[in-house]
Amino acid sequence: MRVVAKHVFGSLYECDEKILSNINKLRKIVKEAVKISNSKLIRITSYKFGGGGGISIIAIVAESHISIHTYPEYKYALVDVFICGTHTKPEEAFEYIVKELKAKNYNKKIELRNLE
Repeated sequence: MRVVAKHVFGSLYECDEKILSNINKLRKIVKEAVKISNSKLIRITSYKFGGGGGISIIAIVAESHISIHTYPEYKYALVDVFICGTHTKPEEAFEYIVKELKAKNYNKKIELRNLE
């Protein structure tokens, strides 16, 4: 089996709601996660929703993507780190985001994407 990518994703609970609603802070967190993952940043885009003030941040990297979707009113976030290449560290990037969002609880799933 030849692994070509690792997909690390999960739900974060009891996060810091101030961080979850701060678009500039989230952009910095994602940029640092890209560095930690050892990926090459292509572009970051973000959008702040009305109502609860949730934010979606997506970093396109040469190796795939990193995203965070926040729900500040529930202190909840969804994180998705999908990165190709044996030189990358997607699990470290995921754990960094968990720490920075100050999640008190989370679940993490890892899927290996392979050619066979």
